[in-house]
Amino acid sequence: MIKHLIAVLFYLSCSPAFSADVLEPMKAIEQFGAITIGDGSSFFSFAKDGSFDSGPLGESGRSLKGYWFKDENGMFVVTARLGWVNGLSLNDQYRRIVFHISHVSKNGKKGITSPWTAEPDFDSYFLIDEMIAIPKPAKPIPN
Repeated sequence: MIKHLIAVLFYLSCSPAFSADVLEPMKAIEQFGAITIGDGSSFFSFAKDGSFDSGPLGESGRSLKGYWFKDENGMFVVTARLGWVNGLSLNDQYRRIVFHISHVSKNGKKGITSPWTAEPDFDSYFLIDEMIAIPKPAKPIPN
């Protein structure tokens, strides 16, 4: 019985959910200035100043640039202009994206290193709960 208890305690101490470097997303944004997470094909970056950036991890794909806020339910709500990296994109297409982001942990990568290069610098479980087309927002979106 004691061996099983020790094995369970060892497992829990090594689990990311119980690791000392696991942070709430807002705390990580405050501490590091931004978090960049990914799903294997795209990165999603949330900066302390409220700006949002997303793009492909490869040479081409969807891009999103805009701003975010955290709503009363703890969701990260993004308003962004839709574009395309290394491809044609229509002007003035906008999206509302709602993220549920679990705890994050620093993984030693660089995050956004240039307008064309990014590596998610935080690991996280996250869910894109909603992504819908919206009309052009009243608040300007940076290019």
